[in-house]
Amino acid sequence: MSDADRYACDNCGAAFDADEATRTTTVGDLDSETWQTLCCPNYGARVKTVFVGRD
Repeated sequence: MSDADRYACDNCGAAFDADEATRTTTVGDLDSETWQTLCCPNYGARVKTVFVGRD
């Protein structure tokens, strides 16, 4: 796994990959079947919204 596949929490500084992240549904009008929000597994803060649907 490369550093590009890792995420960092701006609040607590934790570094983690997508498998470790807490996943939540997105806010707004994004389809939750194709988009998920990755949150810090330690702090719970939203880190990034990622595409998880089919290409």
